[in-house]
Amino acid sequence: MDVQDNLVNSIVDLYKDGNWKEIVDSYHDHPDRNKVLWVFPTEENLKFINQCLLELHCSQILSIGCGCGLLEWIINKFTGLPVTGVEVDSAWWHCKYAPPTFIPLLLTPEEINEDVINLLQSGIETALLFCYFNNRPAFEEYIKHYSGNVMIIIGPGYGKGVHTDPKPFGDVSNDWQLYKWQEVRNSQDFIVFYQKISKN
Repeated sequence: MDVQDNLVNSIVDLYKDGNWKEIVDSYHDHPDRNKVLWVFPTEENLKFINQCLLELHCSQILSIGCGCGLLEWIINKFTGLPVTGVEVDSAWWHCKYAPPTFIPLLLTPEEINEDVINLLQSGIETALLFCYFNNRPAFEEYIKHYSGNVMIIIGPGYGKGVHTDPKPFGDVSNDWQLYKWQEVRNSQDFIVFYQKISKN
């Protein structure tokens, strides 16, 4: 069994125990951490997420491109809010090489299907989350159908040397204004909340 398998198995065991805190405390600097999660938030980061969601009157999260859903599970365990994850490539997620999943995934084709559109239009209490997302055309398509007014982008800041699209700062349309942000540890990764500008 290699180091990566040990990492995944250890995290799965902690997941089964509901021990999100040990996962974020023990594996944030593991050399293979990106195999399961790009960003390991601290308890302070989770408090920040929860507080922003409360301030913005959001009672659920829709995470686009959630991968295995470990971050979403951690957020759910900390906040108590429901988190739905959307992923593409059903064949990959059902094959024997796919990583374990930590939340049920809503699998969609590359073209957004009706189930996802319904979720995107489920109301203003739904926050839309993109973590280390890297597909601008898909991002624009999801935003086009989204009826809510809160967006969370988690990703690398300037100078980290990692590319995402959208980037956390200065990379969304003028329909959105920066609400609040917080760095994850000293990682140069950022959790950034945006609020849609009212056109009344």
